[in-house]
This record gives sequence, C-alpha cells and structure tokens, in this order.
Amino acid sequence: MGTIPDLATVRAYLRVPATVIADDELERMRITALTDQVARCAWPGQETPDDPTDDQYPDALAQALLRRVQRECAAKNLPLGMVGLDGGEYGPQNLPAYDALISEHEKAFRRQVVG
Repeated sequence: MGTIPDLATVRAYLRVPATVIADDELERMRITALTDQVARCAWPGQETPDDPTDDQYPDALAQALLRRVQRECAAKNLPLGMVGLDGGEYGPQNLPAYDALISEHEKAFRRQVVG
C-alpha cells in the first residue's frame, strides 16, 4: 500500500518537462483523474467514499491513476481524439474510449452499483 501519486511523481512517470506541460495544467489533469477514480473505486481502509487522502491507497490504483493522466496528456493535442490524420495506410483512427490497463488495475476496487 502506498500513497496517492503527487505532481512530482506524475511528472517523473510521464517524463515530460515543465516546458511542455505546465505544472498547473498537469495538476489539473491529475486531480481530474483522481476525481474520476474516487467516483468509481473504493478500497480497504478508505475512510469515506469521497476521501482520497488516506495512506491505504493501493499500488494498483496508483498505477491506474498514472495511466489515466498519461492518456489525458497524450490526447491533449489530438483534434477530436483522432490519430493518423496525415492519411497513413489505414487513415485516421479514433482513440479507444477505454484503456484495458486502467480497467485491469481498477477491477478489484470498482464500486458495484445495483439499481
């Protein structure tokens, strides 16, 4: 068990300098990804469903959070989420809506909604 990745950890994981993505913009992406994750996941030791500030944050969720931020950064400069607009061999492609690695890391912690 670890802690929620901070801005320095995210920047080191992404290997992106502050000249490419400013700290305030990267922090906004990190907080957004964390908010999405807290809304979808619960973990043992979490004091309240909306409290992401405990020390029992699982390593799998930390990895999924880093992956969420990485996807956000990668899609930042893509118009409408399209890849390959230069007319490559297969033409433009959409970014997938879901990331299998994020789903795999968060699977054990997903909140089950019955309704």
